[in-house]
Amino acid sequence: MGRRRRRFPVERTSHEPFDGGMNIRRSRSQKRWSALTIGLIVLISGGCSDGRPDKRSDASGSNGSVKASTTSAPAAATTTSSGESTTSAATTSVDPTNEPVLTAYLGFWDLYIELGGTPPPFDPASVTARLDQLTTGAERTQLFDFLQKNAATGLVLRGDIAHSPDVVSNDGTVAVVEDCMDDRIGVYRVADNSRADTDDPSRRLYTVAVRQSDGGWKVETVTTRPEPCTV
Repeated sequence: MGRRRRRFPVERTSHEPFDGGMNIRRSRSQKRWSALTIGLIVLISGGCSDGRPDKRSDASGSNGSVKASTTSAPAAATTTSSGESTTSAATTSVDPTNEPVLTAYLGFWDLYIELGGTPPPFDPASVTARLDQLTTGAERTQLFDFLQKNAATGLVLRGDIAHSPDVVSNDGTVAVVEDCMDDRIGVYRVADNSRADTDDPSRRLYTVAVRQSDGGWKVETVTTRPEPCTV
């Protein structure tokens, strides 16, 4: 089977934008995910998962599950001078004005992996407090719903993500980050530790809107495209 992924709520575009959550909304060619996000997301319900080219299955958070970091605690990605996590290979220098954007962007994915990898029971208050730190708008709502659904169905995320982010625009209020991402996260059943999705080795292009809110940068929407990308 092709690599199925069901995770983080992000918008997917077959050429479409993501919703504010991590699920993907599709306009005809694109799906949307609000919150990273990231229609490539695979929905997993009742122990099954739908196949999707994107690791986030329908990136719009409407999907039932998202990916997480390693089986144990996800290793926090460190940011290099290029704004990339240690798992990525890019070494391009970053404009100082974009450093806070990239820090928030990578922090968002670390949070996604951490919360997605936390086994039930689901703690609404704790999750809300954590999401408020790095998400806003529809993405925050969709990611919350996504995490709650995964917990209710006994699913967690395990794995990591290799980033290659680039801030393509930044007007001081909203910045747009493009990332040819290698999502190496899998969805697992807590009950027997079996995998509920299938792996997809291809990188996918994620487009993420990051907004200035409450004195910091927060992910507002996440979208992804179905076709593979290269770095």
